[in-house]
Amino acid sequence: MATALYNNPPLADFILHEASGQRSRDNVHVRQSGAEVKSGALLVQDTVGGVAFEMDEGATGNPTISAASAGALAIEGVYTIDFTSATAFVVKDPNGTQVGSAGALGTAFSAGGIGFTLTAGTTAAVAGDSATLDVIPADDNYLPYTGTGTAVAILYSHLPAATGLKAAVAFTSDCEVKRSALTGLTAAAEDDLRKVGIKVRGAVGGLSIHTPAL
Repeated sequence: MATALYNNPPLADFILHEASGQRSRDNVHVRQSGAEVKSGALLVQDTVGGVAFEMDEGATGNPTISAASAGALAIEGVYTIDFTSATAFVVKDPNGTQVGSAGALGTAFSAGGIGFTLTAGTTAAVAGDSATLDVIPADDNYLPYTGTGTAVAILYSHLPAATGLKAAVAFTSDCEVKRSALTGLTAAAEDDLRKVGIKVRGAVGGLSIHTPAL
């Protein structure tokens, strides 16, 4: 009789130890600017959330969006934009609660942590048209560490070259990592990581791992 073989996915090369379960990891989004981001890359907290705009199927108008952002006060999820005329609309959060006052095409909208400007397209909107805003707040977003800012996480799996926010998994707390397998580590970043419970092991300039005596 054939024997079934099972194995768990291997840890990323830089991980020495992590907390039980999934307590060391979080689902996050990484904002890319065209380049790949390797496993083991340090990450900093982004300050701008992500917003994806789409007119509903069957809508008459085709307005465009610009200057879209989502801050820490934004609620993660899908917002709705309901047009009350060709140039006016109201915004509702994922819970169905209206956000701020009515908005107008060509005028910046800013309320409840989200901001954007809608501009009339080639076909005017009509009352009853609707659209969606898929909002990812800033506190879920990260950027690759470049030597400035505060390192607070480490990317788990490699992200191929792309532009925009991409879903990923990151180690954000309570783990031990291998110095030689990290990308972009500086003395300041090491101190910052320790503050969130991520300890870097291994001699500076070497490959060995030293575990302090208890």
